[in-house]
Amino acid sequence: MESFDFLKERAEELWERGFEDLEKKRFNLAAFDFEQAIQLFVKYLTALKVGDWPKTHYFYELIKELGDVYNSEEILKFYNENEIFFSDLEDAYFTSRYFDKKFSENLVKSIIAKCKDFLKLLERITGEGLKIIE
Repeated sequence: MESFDFLKERAEELWERGFEDLEKKRFNLAAFDFEQAIQLFVKYLTALKVGDWPKTHYFYELIKELGDVYNSEEILKFYNENEIFFSDLEDAYFTSRYFDKKFSENLVKSIIAKCKDFLKLLERITGEGLKIIE
């Protein structure tokens, strides 16, 4: 089976870089980094189970597939209860680069907090975790 460790490694690098960007008050880049960290980690977890990762950037599709492959209603429930958070993450992917939206320090910090909650849930369900560096 192909190794997908590079996805996890990149997710960890982006997680770390998110804090560097936050410290330098580059809030749009920080939001983008955290979005990419979560997106790549979800793709990594999916790839571990099915041998490939989804070729989409939309969290609804990514998380639906992840919930399906891990047979976890809890993952889908987390998504449904936190749709605004996932919408903010998707905004970070698209608008931080192509539009004039500005992410605030408070929004980035709330994204980090919810990312941590999601990562803890995923680690409990999948047995896989990210090194959370702050």
